[in-house]
Amino acid sequence: MTGKYLETPERYGGEPLYGNLPDDYRQAERPFTVTVRGPERHDCSGRSGSATRYVLDACSTEKAWAAALAWHMAGEETPDCYVVADESYEGLPQGQHELGHVDLRPEHERRRGLDELADDATELLGRYDGLTGTYTRGDGRVPPEWQEAYDNTRRSFWRDGWGLVRQLASLDGR
Repeated sequence: MTGKYLETPERYGGEPLYGNLPDDYRQAERPFTVTVRGPERHDCSGRSGSATRYVLDACSTEKAWAAALAWHMAGEETPDCYVVADESYEGLPQGQHELGHVDLRPEHERRRGLDELADDATELLGRYDGLTGTYTRGDGRVPPEWQEAYDNTRRSFWRDGWGLVRQLASLDGR
C-alpha cells in the first residue's frame, strides 16, 4: 500500500467518535441491537473476523452503544473496538441478524439486581451501626446493663442480613 490509507469508520482526535446519534428524550428502556467490531478485523490468517452483535435494553441509542462497546472492549481486553452504525438499531434482531447475537439482557438484569442489593446492604449496615453503636462505650465495649438489648438488636439484623445473603445467592449468574 503506497501513499494511500485504508478508510475505516474510526476517527480519532478532538471530535466525538459517534457524533450523529439521534436525540432521544423518551428515557424508557427498550431493546437495541448493537454490532461491534474489534481487533478481530485485523486478523491476517485469511479468516476475516466477524463483528459481534449484542442485544440489550437501554434508555437511548447512546447508552445502548456505550454499553455494548464497553462490554466488547472488556471482553477483548482492548479499546480497539467500534460500533458498526449501519448494523446497529433500536429493536430486536430480525431476519439474518436473528440467529447470531449475544443477549446481554439477562446479565444487565442480574447486575441491576446486584446494585439494588448493594444499596439495601449499605442501608442495613448503616442502621445496624447506628443502633448497635448506642449500646457501646467509646472503647467499643458493651456495658452489662445494655448487653441484652445489644444482643437482641444483633439477632434482629442477623435475620435481615440472612435475607440479603439469600438474594445474593439468587443473583450468582448461573
